[in-house]
Amino acid sequence: MSIRASSSRKLRRLFLVIAGALATLLTLVVDAHAELKLAVIDMRRAVADTEDGLRMKSRLQELFDTRQSEYDAKEKTVGAGKQELEKLAKEGKTPEAELRKKYATLEKQALELQAAGMAFRREMTQRENDLMLPILTKLNQLVRGVATKESFDVVLNREALPYFRGDLDITDRVIQLYNAQSPAADERATPERDAASKKDAASKKDATPKKDGTSKNDGAPKDPAAKGPAEKSPSAKDAGKKPATK
Repeated sequence: MSIRASSSRKLRRLFLVIAGALATLLTLVVDAHAELKLAVIDMRRAVADTEDGLRMKSRLQELFDTRQSEYDAKEKTVGAGKQELEKLAKEGKTPEAELRKKYATLEKQALELQAAGMAFRREMTQRENDLMLPILTKLNQLVRGVATKESFDVVLNREALPYFRGDLDITDRVIQLYNAQSPAADERATPERDAASKKDAASKKDATPKKDGTSKNDGAPKDPAAKGPAEKSPSAKDAGKKPATK
């Protein structure tokens, strides 16, 4: 028997052993996966569709509109300055020193506009993160609660999955749980709402008719005598008593 033939047999045996080991390992993996109970959640939609998520979107839109208006106003100013400078340079009647001064001013405004745009984007990103963090924290707690209650071994994010069965999706269930545990928008305590409530309560208190007979049409209090008979003074009581006889 040649060395080549012997080596060939040993190599075939090795391949058979490896193939058997891989088959056994694959069987174990399949069995393990068959015992796993999986669920899927679309976290992006969960954040967007909760009541807090909808309020977050509204607040971000308000902030965006405000900052965008401020940016547009500055951009309009820079654009008008640029057009004016080009017109003056084209006419050739403005002294060179004045043109250079106007150009320096315009360049400064352009740099300020660029800085304002960067600050605008940073502010929007920071505000979104601040508003989203408590929502994500609460959603993660609810997901863990659902997984514990229903014995899910793994809950996967939908964005990482090319396909899954629809019955594995727990997104709607988690959204309902979130909204059920969240106070209504008009019951949510905020500094602005507290200040508005105190102001409204104070105005209502001032507008409430007094119980001392003040009419709704007349803000001036009535004559104290109209409240009822005045209490008698000690001297009046003494005067009403009969003199003591000895």
